Amino acid sequence: MENVILLSPKAPSLIPALLAEKKGSPDMQLKVETWDTIEQLLARIQTGNVPFVAAPLNLGANIAAKGLPLQLLHVNTWGSMYLISTSPDAHRLADLTNETVYIPGQSGPPDILTRFLLRKEGLDGKVKLAYSTVPEMMQQLAAGTIKYAVLPEPMVSGLRMKLDGRLYEVIDFQKAWQTQFGEDLPQTGIFVNRDWAKTHTKEVAQFQIMYRDALNETVLRPDESLKLSAEAFGLPQAVLAAAMTKINLVYKDAKDAKPEVERYFQILLQDSPESIGGRLPDAGFYYGL
Repeated sequence: MENVILLSPKAPSLIPALLAEKKGSPDMQLKVETWDTIEQLLARIQTGNVPFVAAPLNLGANIAAKGLPLQLLHVNTWGSMYLISTSPDAHRLADLTNETVYIPGQSGPPDILTRFLLRKEGLDGKVKLAYSTVPEMMQQLAAGTIKYAVLPEPMVSGLRMKLDGRLYEVIDFQKAWQTQFGEDLPQTGIFVNRDWAKTHTKEVAQFQIMYRDALNETVLRPDESLKLSAEAFGLPQAVLAAAMTKINLVYKDAKDAKPEVERYFQILLQDSPESIGGRLPDAGFYYGL
């Protein structure tokens, strides 16, 4: 039986991955490992011995544009990002006029999407944006030194528990995107090493089934997945259970998700071309096309 590696960040895509690893399959043993930095991820991809990689969609496109053989297999996480406040008085973007919103990293999706929504509301330049890291922002929010930030789940639920519930949602990016475009906001997917995939079509198909089944089980009956994930995230199972109501896990094959992915990439391309490697990926980026 072949041992195949899936490399995932500590993000929602990891939750079904750990369940798929535990359940296994008669033909393939999945081994899940995690990555923290882009440098780590690139080094592992360059070794050529990592068939599957979970990553934000723009990062996968960027890596593929640099000439590394990554192809998008499917999208699994949609939206799941929030503009939050420690003040109960902010209910919409206009309430943040003259305030400062902290964002994890400049020119990445949280920054580009926040700017996009501010522009749509005519608030360009009226809300200040500042940049930090997720751990620093969470510390500052907990300490009360900052009031507004953009954060993903399950970090939002972890912080809400720390603050005894005193954390409020101003913008749900998924809902804002649905209002704007009438479709979901694709965020994270799993990519396959194109060279490996050419000679392992059966294993790719098997992996897709394993991951899809694990994702569906995670959504319908999350207990086992969350038990497996609590340690990986360093969060109590109860926090992950609360986060699951705000994490949009939906499996969609790359070829079916292509219109939504391209819509998302168009917005990134307009604002920050380098975030996806300077151009829209060609059809070869989507596995099965």
